[in-house]
Amino acid sequence: MYAVVIAIMLAGASEPKLPVLVASYATLNDCRMELVEVSKLPNYKLVVSPLLSYSVSREVGGDITIAFCVKNLVSI
Repeated sequence: MYAVVIAIMLAGASEPKLPVLVASYATLNDCRMELVEVSKLPNYKLVVSPLLSYSVSREVGGDITIAFCVKNLVSI
């Protein structure tokens, strides 16, 4: 089971907020395809990185929202 998780990093915040579970998927491919669909929305861009693999990010006024897939929710 894989899940899409959203993390928000606020500019000037003293501590980060905990990531939030958005949806669950049976396979990693299904989870990644959902991120590709989200990246088609305005102001969101698809990012492929060695650390998070496929992820989607949006920056508004220094605040960054990022969505990515995880397998084990305990390890976030």
